[in-house]
Amino acid sequence: MENATAYFVNKGADNGPADQDIEELLSHVSRIPDVFRANVYSGDGTILWSSDVEMIGKSYPENEELAAAMRGLLDPELNVIDRGAKDEHVGFPDGVTSFIEYYIPIRTRDGLSVVGAVEVYKAPGALLQSIQRVRTYAWLGALAAGAALFGGLAVVVTYASRVLVRQEARTVETERLAVVGEMASAVAHGLRNPLASIRSCAELTLDDDIPDSSRATLNDITDQVDRLEGWIRSFLIRSRRDPGSLSDQAQIDQVIARCFDGFQPQLTRRSIAVVVTPGTGSPMVLGRAAELEQVLNTILSNAIEAMEDDGILGITWTNRLDGTLEVQVTDTGPGVPADMTHRVFEPFETGKAAGLGVGLALGRRIAERMGGSLDLANGALQGAVVTLRLPAMI
Repeated sequence: MENATAYFVNKGADNGPADQDIEELLSHVSRIPDVFRANVYSGDGTILWSSDVEMIGKSYPENEELAAAMRGLLDPELNVIDRGAKDEHVGFPDGVTSFIEYYIPIRTRDGLSVVGAVEVYKAPGALLQSIQRVRTYAWLGALAAGAALFGGLAVVVTYASRVLVRQEARTVETERLAVVGEMASAVAHGLRNPLASIRSCAELTLDDDIPDSSRATLNDITDQVDRLEGWIRSFLIRSRRDPGSLSDQAQIDQVIARCFDGFQPQLTRRSIAVVVTPGTGSPMVLGRAAELEQVLNTILSNAIEAMEDDGILGITWTNRLDGTLEVQVTDTGPGVPADMTHRVFEPFETGKAAGLGVGLALGRRIAERMGGSLDLANGALQGAVVTLRLPAMI
């Protein structure tokens, strides 16, 4: 751009204003930040101009980088060279312990030949600081990424650990319920023949000439035997791992009425009042009526046992916006002890002296099989509140 061919060919001889322009350009190059020396070499290796005037006119024949530049080579890789590696590495400013040295070949205007070279010495302080900043940012980025990865892994591990704990507890509960199921299946199967005999005896006695009061008692015996037979049949069907069909449905108000009919003698004897609050929506739920009756019988039995005489037993059912039907059973008993609140649904855990601790556990399992849930909590003032949620018929 500066038409410098004559300057290099004539080895710095005075060629008028053009040479002054070139030297002004070279002086400008030498004042670029971090550049502390600039040398201009002719084609034979003689220094024509230098920012250090003591270097002008000297030559250093054993200079492989300069020889490569004279052949038109420009190595883009910058190397940090220690002081004293070459004869020309003298007279550097104080404080310069290492530097970057590179050669730029100067070609003729047509680009066919090399007429000289420019050598630049640059202090690497700013470069090294930039590299250090890049390294610092890289380390900080790596630490941040590592922290984020560690945090993510910690969350995953914590969640997985909690899932494993829940699964382990569920497995233990399943194993315990499996033992209960096997025992109950054997007991249920063994009860069918005695129940059939009791029913036969009651029917035969009904054919005799007996008082009306006795006839009513015998009719009640046959009804209760039929009811027990239905429970046993439903239980044995579940034992064959038959979860039932989605078409199974029950009418909750009718199931509640049958349950209270079964407990009526006990309720009358203990003067326990029953308050039933029906809902306004559809009473139809998905599930087997016999299984639902078994769950409600367990809940009602526990509530009646927990209350003193002259207590109040309440039951309500309502349709919820989430597509479930909620049944709540309340009593006026003492409630559930604090240490038993989270254990009442575990198999063989009971707060009653003569209890087995399997009723509520099986009740929750049946509710979950039907796609619902069963929960228990203490009431705001007294007694316990049992909440049964079931999928409603839409």
